[in-house]
Amino acid sequence: MNWSIWIVEYGYVEKFPASNLFAAQPNEGYRRMPYCFGLLRTAGRCVLVDTGFADPAVHRRLTAKYGDTRWCHPVEALARVGVRPDDVDTVLLTHNHFDHAGCVEAFPAAHVWIQRREIERYLAAADRPGRFEFLTRSCQADLPQHLATRPATLADGAVTVAPGIELRPAYDTHTAGSQLVAVTNEADGDWVFAGDNVYSYENLEGIRGDGVLAPIAMSTGSATAWLDLADAMLASVGGDTRRVLPFHEAAVWDRFPTVTYADGLHVAEVSRAGG
Repeated sequence: MNWSIWIVEYGYVEKFPASNLFAAQPNEGYRRMPYCFGLLRTAGRCVLVDTGFADPAVHRRLTAKYGDTRWCHPVEALARVGVRPDDVDTVLLTHNHFDHAGCVEAFPAAHVWIQRREIERYLAAADRPGRFEFLTRSCQADLPQHLATRPATLADGAVTVAPGIELRPAYDTHTAGSQLVAVTNEADGDWVFAGDNVYSYENLEGIRGDGVLAPIAMSTGSATAWLDLADAMLASVGGDTRRVLPFHEAAVWDRFPTVTYADGLHVAEVSRAGG
Protein backbone atom coordinates (compact mmCIF):
# COMPACT_ATOMS: atom_id res chain seq x y z
CA MET A 1 0.00 0.00 0.00
CA ASN A 2 1.19 3.51 -0.83
CA TRP A 3 -0.46 6.66 0.48
CA SER A 4 -0.04 10.13 -0.94
CA ILE A 5 0.73 12.48 1.96
CA TRP A 6 0.15 16.23 2.19
CA ILE A 7 0.41 18.84 4.93
CA VAL A 8 -2.26 21.51 4.45
CA GLU A 9 -1.99 24.93 6.10
CA TYR A 10 -5.17 26.78 7.01
CA GLY A 11 -3.70 29.59 9.10
CA TYR A 12 -0.64 31.05 10.76
CA VAL A 13 0.62 33.34 13.48
CA GLU A 14 3.48 35.43 12.13
CA LYS A 15 5.36 35.96 15.41
CA PHE A 16 4.71 33.21 17.94
CA PRO A 17 6.86 33.19 21.11
CA ALA A 18 9.32 30.30 21.05
CA SER A 19 9.07 30.04 24.83
CA ASN A 20 5.65 28.44 24.17
CA LEU A 21 7.26 25.77 21.98
CA PHE A 22 10.33 24.72 23.97
CA ALA A 23 10.35 23.93 27.69
CA ALA A 24 12.80 25.97 29.79
CA GLN A 25 13.96 28.08 26.81
CA PRO A 26 12.80 31.63 27.68
CA ASN A 27 14.95 33.69 25.31
CA GLU A 28 14.58 32.10 21.89
CA GLY A 29 12.61 34.90 20.25
CA TYR A 30 9.76 34.18 17.87
CA ARG A 31 8.80 31.69 15.19
CA ARG A 32 6.28 31.86 12.34
CA MET A 33 3.78 29.22 13.46
CA PRO A 34 1.53 27.55 10.88
CA TYR A 35 -1.71 25.80 11.76
CA CYS A 36 -2.01 22.65 9.64
CA PHE A 37 -3.56 19.21 9.27
CA GLY A 38 -2.59 16.11 7.29
CA LEU A 39 -4.15 14.50 4.24
CA LEU A 40 -3.67 10.86 3.17
CA ARG A 41 -5.03 9.58 -0.15
CA THR A 42 -5.14 6.49 -2.29
CA ALA A 43 -7.28 5.93 -5.36
CA GLY A 44 -10.18 4.86 -3.13
CA ARG A 45 -9.56 6.45 0.28
CA CYS A 46 -9.32 9.95 1.74
CA VAL A 47 -8.14 10.30 5.34
CA LEU A 48 -7.55 13.44 7.41
CA VAL A 49 -5.12 13.61 10.29
CA ASP A 50 -6.81 16.27 12.44
CA THR A 51 -9.31 18.78 11.08
CA GLY A 52 -8.16 22.25 12.10
CA PHE A 53 -10.66 24.82 13.36
CA ALA A 54 -12.72 27.74 12.08
CA ASP A 55 -13.92 30.18 14.73
CA PRO A 56 -13.83 33.93 13.98
CA ALA A 57 -13.85 34.76 17.69
CA VAL A 58 -10.71 32.67 18.24
CA HIS A 59 -9.13 34.18 15.13
CA ARG A 60 -9.68 37.64 16.61
CA ARG A 61 -8.37 36.58 20.01
CA LEU A 62 -5.17 35.13 18.55
CA THR A 63 -4.65 38.21 16.39
CA ALA A 64 -5.10 40.51 19.39
CA LYS A 65 -2.65 38.42 21.40
CA TYR A 66 0.08 37.74 18.81
CA GLY A 67 -0.33 40.34 16.05
CA ASP A 68 -0.33 39.43 12.36
CA THR A 69 -2.29 36.23 11.60
CA ARG A 70 -4.04 34.72 8.57
CA TRP A 71 -6.89 32.17 8.47
CA CYS A 72 -9.14 30.28 6.09
CA HIS A 73 -11.68 27.52 6.74
CA PRO A 74 -10.06 24.06 6.58
CA VAL A 75 -12.68 23.06 3.99
CA GLU A 76 -11.43 25.90 1.77
CA ALA A 77 -7.85 24.77 2.28
CA LEU A 78 -8.75 21.21 1.26
CA ALA A 79 -10.47 22.47 -1.89
CA ARG A 80 -7.05 23.66 -3.06
CA VAL A 81 -6.01 20.02 -3.44
CA GLY A 82 -9.33 18.92 -4.93
CA VAL A 83 -10.91 17.41 -1.81
CA ARG A 84 -14.53 18.01 -0.83
CA PRO A 85 -15.88 17.36 2.70
CA ASP A 86 -17.90 14.33 1.57
CA ASP A 87 -14.76 12.77 0.05
CA VAL A 88 -13.26 12.31 3.52
CA ASP A 89 -14.04 8.81 4.81
CA THR A 90 -11.86 8.81 7.94
CA VAL A 91 -10.65 11.40 10.47
CA LEU A 92 -7.78 10.53 12.82
CA LEU A 93 -7.54 12.97 15.73
CA THR A 94 -4.13 13.20 17.39
CA HIS A 95 -5.71 14.86 20.43
CA ASN A 96 -8.66 16.93 21.61
CA HIS A 97 -7.51 20.51 21.20
CA PHE A 98 -9.55 23.11 19.36
CA ASP A 99 -7.02 23.64 16.55
CA HIS A 100 -6.87 19.89 15.85
CA ALA A 101 -10.45 18.73 16.48
CA GLY A 102 -12.46 21.90 15.89
CA CYS A 103 -14.01 21.04 12.52
CA VAL A 104 -15.07 17.41 12.93
CA GLU A 105 -18.65 18.33 12.06
CA ALA A 106 -17.49 19.65 8.65
CA PHE A 107 -16.80 16.06 7.50
CA PRO A 108 -20.11 14.26 8.05
CA ALA A 109 -19.24 11.10 6.07
CA ALA A 110 -16.05 10.39 8.04
CA HIS A 111 -15.50 7.76 10.71
CA VAL A 112 -13.57 9.42 13.56
CA TRP A 113 -10.80 7.77 15.57
CA ILE A 114 -9.32 9.08 18.82
CA GLN A 115 -7.88 7.44 21.91
CA ARG A 116 -10.47 6.51 24.57
CA ARG A 117 -8.08 7.80 27.22
CA GLU A 118 -8.12 11.27 25.60
CA ILE A 119 -11.90 11.56 25.86
CA GLU A 120 -12.23 10.01 29.30
CA ARG A 121 -9.47 12.15 30.79
CA TYR A 122 -10.98 15.27 29.22
CA LEU A 123 -14.40 14.53 30.71
CA ALA A 124 -12.86 13.85 34.13
CA ALA A 125 -10.88 17.10 33.97
CA ALA A 126 -13.98 19.06 32.93
CA ASP A 127 -15.72 17.85 36.11
CA ARG A 128 -12.99 19.22 38.36
CA PRO A 129 -13.26 22.63 40.08
CA GLY A 130 -12.50 25.76 38.09
CA ARG A 131 -8.99 26.05 39.51
CA PHE A 132 -8.02 23.06 37.30
CA GLU A 133 -9.05 24.91 34.12
CA PHE A 134 -5.52 24.58 32.70
CA LEU A 135 -6.30 20.94 31.89
CA THR A 136 -9.18 21.86 29.56
CA ARG A 137 -8.23 25.36 28.39
CA SER A 138 -7.37 24.38 24.82
CA CYS A 139 -9.86 21.54 24.41
CA GLN A 140 -12.73 21.26 21.96
CA ALA A 141 -15.49 21.10 24.54
CA ASP A 142 -18.21 19.64 22.29
CA LEU A 143 -16.10 16.84 20.79
CA PRO A 144 -17.52 14.08 23.05
CA GLN A 145 -21.05 15.05 21.97
CA HIS A 146 -20.07 14.95 18.29
CA LEU A 147 -18.52 11.51 18.70
CA ALA A 148 -21.66 10.18 20.38
CA THR A 149 -23.83 11.04 17.37
CA ARG A 150 -21.74 9.71 14.47
CA PRO A 151 -19.56 6.73 13.51
CA ALA A 152 -16.56 6.90 15.82
CA THR A 153 -14.07 4.59 17.53
CA LEU A 154 -12.38 5.25 20.84
CA ALA A 155 -9.14 3.31 20.50
CA ASP A 156 -7.49 1.51 23.38
CA GLY A 157 -3.83 1.80 22.48
CA ALA A 158 -2.18 0.87 19.20
CA VAL A 159 -4.46 -0.12 16.34
CA THR A 160 -4.28 -0.44 12.55
CA VAL A 161 -7.05 1.65 11.00
CA ALA A 162 -6.26 1.01 7.31
CA PRO A 163 -3.53 -0.83 5.40
CA GLY A 164 -0.32 1.02 6.20
CA ILE A 165 -1.87 3.37 8.82
CA GLU A 166 -1.43 2.71 12.54
CA LEU A 167 -2.44 4.74 15.58
CA ARG A 168 0.20 4.70 18.32
CA PRO A 169 -0.56 5.98 21.83
CA ALA A 170 1.49 8.88 23.21
CA TYR A 171 -0.04 8.99 26.66
CA ASP A 172 0.77 11.67 29.25
CA THR A 173 2.82 13.77 26.85
CA HIS A 174 1.19 16.80 25.19
CA THR A 175 -2.15 15.55 26.50
CA ALA A 176 -3.28 12.60 28.59
CA GLY A 177 -4.42 10.57 25.59
CA SER A 178 -2.42 11.91 22.65
CA GLN A 179 -1.66 9.60 19.74
CA LEU A 180 0.68 9.48 16.77
CA VAL A 181 -0.38 8.46 13.26
CA ALA A 182 2.22 6.21 11.61
CA VAL A 183 2.15 5.65 7.85
CA THR A 184 4.11 2.89 6.13
CA ASN A 185 4.45 3.11 2.35
CA GLU A 186 5.91 0.30 0.28
CA ALA A 187 7.55 2.84 -2.02
CA ASP A 188 9.17 5.26 0.43
CA GLY A 189 9.01 3.78 3.92
CA ASP A 190 7.83 5.16 7.24
CA TRP A 191 6.33 8.52 8.21
CA VAL A 192 4.87 9.72 11.51
CA PHE A 193 2.37 12.51 12.11
CA ALA A 194 3.38 13.83 15.53
CA GLY A 195 0.36 15.96 16.40
CA ASP A 196 1.53 18.53 18.94
CA ASN A 197 4.23 16.27 20.32
CA VAL A 198 6.52 18.06 17.88
CA TYR A 199 6.01 21.77 17.29
CA SER A 200 9.31 22.39 15.56
CA TYR A 201 12.09 20.26 14.13
CA GLU A 202 14.15 21.87 16.89
CA ASN A 203 12.26 19.75 19.43
CA LEU A 204 13.95 16.71 17.85
CA GLU A 205 17.15 18.19 16.40
CA GLY A 206 17.97 20.50 19.29
CA ILE A 207 17.93 24.26 19.62
CA ARG A 208 20.05 25.53 16.73
CA GLY A 209 20.80 21.92 15.79
CA ASP A 210 22.79 20.91 18.87
CA GLY A 211 21.26 17.40 18.85
CA VAL A 212 19.79 17.63 22.36
CA LEU A 213 16.07 16.82 22.51
CA ALA A 214 14.13 19.97 23.45
CA PRO A 215 10.85 19.00 25.18
CA ILE A 216 7.65 20.75 24.14
CA ALA A 217 6.51 23.52 26.47
CA MET A 218 2.70 23.34 26.27
CA SER A 219 1.93 20.01 27.88
CA THR A 220 -0.24 18.42 30.55
CA GLY A 221 2.07 15.40 30.74
CA SER A 222 5.70 15.08 31.78
CA ALA A 223 8.94 16.01 30.08
CA THR A 224 10.28 12.54 30.89
CA ALA A 225 7.37 10.84 29.12
CA TRP A 226 7.89 13.16 26.14
CA LEU A 227 11.63 12.41 25.95
CA ASP A 228 10.94 8.67 25.86
CA LEU A 229 8.27 9.20 23.19
CA ALA A 230 10.53 11.40 21.07
CA ASP A 231 13.33 8.84 21.24
CA ALA A 232 10.97 6.03 20.19
CA MET A 233 9.46 8.19 17.46
CA LEU A 234 12.89 8.88 15.99
CA ALA A 235 13.84 5.21 16.20
CA SER A 236 10.70 4.28 14.25
CA VAL A 237 11.86 6.39 11.27
CA GLY A 238 15.54 5.46 11.43
CA GLY A 239 16.50 8.75 13.08
CA ASP A 240 15.43 10.80 10.06
CA THR A 241 13.67 13.88 11.50
CA ARG A 242 12.30 14.75 8.06
CA ARG A 243 10.02 11.71 8.37
CA VAL A 244 8.38 13.12 11.51
CA LEU A 245 5.61 15.44 10.30
CA PRO A 246 4.70 18.42 12.53
CA PHE A 247 1.69 20.70 12.12
CA HIS A 248 3.16 23.93 13.51
CA GLU A 249 6.53 24.11 11.72
CA ALA A 250 7.20 26.64 8.95
CA ALA A 251 10.37 24.79 7.89
CA VAL A 252 8.09 22.12 6.39
CA TRP A 253 7.71 24.41 3.37
CA ASP A 254 11.48 24.24 2.79
CA ARG A 255 11.87 20.50 3.33
CA PHE A 256 9.13 19.33 0.95
CA PRO A 257 7.81 20.47 -2.45
CA THR A 258 5.35 23.23 -1.57
CA VAL A 259 2.77 25.45 -3.23
CA THR A 260 2.42 28.94 -1.75
CA TYR A 261 -0.94 30.61 -2.39
CA ALA A 262 -1.70 34.30 -2.80
CA ASP A 263 -2.89 34.57 0.82
CA GLY A 264 0.44 33.23 2.12
CA LEU A 265 -0.88 29.80 3.05
CA HIS A 266 0.85 26.60 1.89
CA VAL A 267 0.35 22.97 0.90
CA ALA A 268 3.35 20.63 1.11
CA GLU A 269 3.52 17.39 -0.86
CA VAL A 270 5.33 14.90 1.37
CA SER A 271 4.82 11.74 -0.69
CA ARG A 272 3.10 11.03 -4.00
CA ALA A 273 1.74 7.54 -4.49
CA GLY A 274 1.40 6.16 -7.98
CA GLY A 275 -2.19 6.50 -9.20
